[in-house]
Amino acid sequence: MWAYTGAIKFQTQITRKMDVMTNKIFPLKTIAFASLSLCAASIASAQQKADAQQAPVAQAAQLMLEKGQYLSIIMPEAKTSEEATKARQNYYKSALPLGSQFGLKRETALKIDNAIISDFKPSAVIFFSYPDKQSEAGLAAHPKWPAIKATRPSIWKELNIFSAELTEDLNITFDPTKSYTLVVAWKKDENPEGYDKYLRGIEPAVERFGGKFIYKMFNPASETNTPSATAPSQLTFVEWDSLDGFAKVQASDEYKANVPNFQSGVKKLEFYRMSVPQ
Repeated sequence: MWAYTGAIKFQTQITRKMDVMTNKIFPLKTIAFASLSLCAASIASAQQKADAQQAPVAQAAQLMLEKGQYLSIIMPEAKTSEEATKARQNYYKSALPLGSQFGLKRETALKIDNAIISDFKPSAVIFFSYPDKQSEAGLAAHPKWPAIKATRPSIWKELNIFSAELTEDLNITFDPTKSYTLVVAWKKDENPEGYDKYLRGIEPAVERFGGKFIYKMFNPASETNTPSATAPSQLTFVEWDSLDGFAKVQASDEYKANVPNFQSGVKKLEFYRMSVPQ
């Protein structure tokens, strides 16, 4: 009997000791698990911050030119074959160094996000400049230039270059937080002033809904590898605070009142939405 009672007491003592040890060990495990969870959360947060810092951020682009300089606006739709890619690389290796001898300079570019009205699907609007119109003419007259230019159809599905001499200083900052539109217009010969009236008429609505006319190129010289193409009458660039700016303009009284001017003055139109590339 004593042995049995002693065994019970011994078992009770062991159980109490195990309970004490359990109470000591389990909280440690809980604390360790919580610490690991917090550590993992900190690592994840740090990784997110690092990813955000590494993500490309679009920078403002400057277009600053002086009166008398010659501005060329290039809109390319590239062929994507291996042969075309190689030919394009060779073109740049030849054309750019030769052009630089006459002051040709790449200024900046906008990415075309949407060809809203156009069968032509260019990837970008690229701005090049010359010191003056005579410099561009000098490049065109260089003996090596015709052979270089002749390779364009093998490189681009379509390549359009619009150029004009600046009649005043040009100072544009392309803002990555803004949206941009370009309208390429061909005016009707019988009523070219209709389009001018349309633009003047809608300007108050454009400004009211966060838009601003930033540059107009009139009657540009045109180069293209599309034989049937004709030169447009005007290129019009507008900066917008938001993507829905022009949609709001279209709903305005000014726009509705000037639709007849537009219809009577324009025979063809291309409309592009653009942004500052990352």
